[in-house]
Amino acid sequence: MGNWSTNGVELEPIEFDGDSITFTVKRLLVEDMLVLSKYFNRETGALSFGSPLEVCQTAQEIFPKYIQKVGGMFKANGSAMTAEEFLTASKDFYFVPLVGQLFTALISASTVKATEAKNSEPPSVA
Repeated sequence: MGNWSTNGVELEPIEFDGDSITFTVKRLLVEDMLVLSKYFNRETGALSFGSPLEVCQTAQEIFPKYIQKVGGMFKANGSAMTAEEFLTASKDFYFVPLVGQLFTALISASTVKATEAKNSEPPSVA
């Protein structure tokens, strides 16, 4: 099973608004990867949403299922933000750049890397 875990995956820190924010997430299920696949830019391999509003709406549908823990993000009073508080805050348009980066990191964490798949063969399609 290599790197697969049911305990969640800690993503590389994302720099945003002067903070280095970490997220512990579950890997995406096929159904949500399919939702996100319509936003894949086939030429660049990057996510390409039609508008920032689409990013926010899609995040509200997907993030609650996967974000388990947030670290390094603080509220105005200096206290640490919980995962639940982040999910509420991420509805704010201000966080669109962070949400976009988090989608990219979540997809990366959910995808088998070439080095991890070296002993596996893809299924044949007849």
